[in-house]
Amino acid sequence: MRRIEDIIGDKIIDLAHYVLSKIVKPDITIDKVTELTEDEIERIKQEYGIEGIILDVDDTLRKEMKNIPKYNQDWIESLRGKFKIIVLSNGVDKKIEKYFRERGIDYIGFALKPLKRNFRKACEKMELPPDKVLVIGNDLLDDVHGGKRNNMRTVLVKNVEDEER
Repeated sequence: MRRIEDIIGDKIIDLAHYVLSKIVKPDITIDKVTELTEDEIERIKQEYGIEGIILDVDDTLRKEMKNIPKYNQDWIESLRGKFKIIVLSNGVDKKIEKYFRERGIDYIGFALKPLKRNFRKACEKMELPPDKVLVIGNDLLDDVHGGKRNNMRTVLVKNVEDEER
């Protein structure tokens, strides 16, 4: 049985997200990252002049600290060569960090999103100005607001699949 403090806390968070959703608007909203097909990625690249992508991990590419599902791994691979990619996560997971480093993708953990510092650091590592960067994440405050306040384009991901197809 849930404690009353937990229920109240959840309601406060829900209310804060609702209010924030009226103020902070992503450029694109999708259900899952794999909806960003190669054609859609090319359209975004042409329309917004995007050259780099900041990716969130938890609840964007994977669920509940599990491994990144194969179809999301394949999706990440489909972006390589088209964009510079960096992972910006508020979490710290050495296994996931190793996974990305082995693929030549920089990883910044404990990023303290939505603070500006590590969004700027990600741009510096990619050698791109913020207006050429697309932030893809699941959190309206951390990812979308964080990207917007740094003059970046944003994609809000509403769900993540965690089962293999």
